[in-house]
Amino acid sequence: MNGKILTQALLQTSGNELRMVYALLLKTNILGMMTAKTKDFFSKETDHFNETLKTEMTKMERFSDEELQVKLFTEITRLLDLPAKPYNTPVEIEMQGDAIMEAVHRAMLNDDKDYERLVESPNNREIYQLIIQYQMQKVFSAFDTKFRELDEKKTTDFTKKIQGFLMELPDEKQQELKSKLEVDDLSTEAIRMAILTQGSVVVLSIIVEVAGFEAYTTLTSAIAAAMALIGVTLPFGFYTFATSLFSILVNPLILLPLALGGGGLLLKHQNKSMKKKLLPVGILQITLPLVAQAKIGEADFAPFITHWEKQEARHRELTIKRAEYEAALLDKEAEIKFYEEQRESHVQMMESEKEKVKTYKVFIGSHIATLPVEERTSALQEGIDFQASIKEEIAAIEQQKGENRERKGLWRTISATIDNTKLNVRKNQLQKESEERQKELVEELLKSEGAFLQAERESLLVHQANAKEQREKALVYDEKAATAKEKAKELKNRLKIMNEQIKQLQNEYYGLGHNE
Repeated sequence: MNGKILTQALLQTSGNELRMVYALLLKTNILGMMTAKTKDFFSKETDHFNETLKTEMTKMERFSDEELQVKLFTEITRLLDLPAKPYNTPVEIEMQGDAIMEAVHRAMLNDDKDYERLVESPNNREIYQLIIQYQMQKVFSAFDTKFRELDEKKTTDFTKKIQGFLMELPDEKQQELKSKLEVDDLSTEAIRMAILTQGSVVVLSIIVEVAGFEAYTTLTSAIAAAMALIGVTLPFGFYTFATSLFSILVNPLILLPLALGGGGLLLKHQNKSMKKKLLPVGILQITLPLVAQAKIGEADFAPFITHWEKQEARHRELTIKRAEYEAALLDKEAEIKFYEEQRESHVQMMESEKEKVKTYKVFIGSHIATLPVEERTSALQEGIDFQASIKEEIAAIEQQKGENRERKGLWRTISATIDNTKLNVRKNQLQKESEERQKELVEELLKSEGAFLQAERESLLVHQANAKEQREKALVYDEKAATAKEKAKELKNRLKIMNEQIKQLQNEYYGLGHNE
């Protein structure tokens, strides 16, 4: 029954009332409230929180009623940390409504001893009745002080509205009221005096007890009129919310941790805590009109379900597309791996062929001095003569080093050591020059014609061609891998966008992707 009441009431809440509840429950935060109160201190001509709320409500005008109903319902389940569920049938929606009411009820029992005492009182009532009754008693209590501050005309106007409602009650109800209020009649003055002596909390609660929940319609209207709320943009519900917001704002358990330097996580926690404490007030605003006007059973679930299924279809479409991108990315990554493996294979074969070329060049270079004279070009002859001169100079250096080592005496030994160091530097320089010239001679020989080391020269050229071929093949696979990587990068970007869209949709509608 509780879930049925909540969901049917939500589906019949629309317009400014719906937007006000949505903005107050989901857009209100502690820093915003504190900022508004600070501005009020310096400028009392404007209710800054009221203005901020109006701005948020204006932003909500771009959403349809059913869209806000679904968003509000799913956000409440998220706020209460309830398991996410789909909402494709009225039964599913009402079952989640039951879970919401149970969660709010348990939280109130844990946090509020006054509510616990109300629950333990002998009258058997449903959860929705307990929440409405308790919240309205808080409204009556907040109004009690205000009532005593009103002038006689306003208090009389207020009691006239109440008295008019009471006169429409059956005689037996009127008699019961007289007895419980301890008055001789239900005149305007008698009711006014009862409120002044007994308090509005007692009198108004007795009226509801006797007349039933439909009395709340008259009472809230009368309170709104007395508080000059009739005719303003915000409905009476703002009064009940504002009362609760103020009590939360001055709560030391909320403000003290923040004042001591609470960070972002603490602020987020406190905002969530505040919203949870406002939930009973939101439930009052949603359910009271339905209960008071006995409109249970008149709700149309179709727009709610249609909007939910539209979001569900969009979510399903996005997840299917994401799966396609993920599969395509896996295929592309496998393709990249294949290309890189092929490239590496050809690089290894290329390096192997290069090593063979190098070996043949070293062999040919070591034998080039034996090149027949008739096959020597002028460049080859010059190179061979240069190599011979270097060989002679290195031999002379080795002879000189040997003679230096034969020197005796301290100073001669030191001098010989210094001289040999210089000789070693020169020797290393000559060897380097010899190696460079030998490479040049091999290249020159490969360009010449002749029979000298013909088989080795041909083998070298074959391995050289093989190395070039393997390099070209490696480059082909390198290009293929680069192209595939670009496509993989594009797929990753698309996948990132898709994940962001899915996450955004799941954040907007808690319950989408509940099986993931």
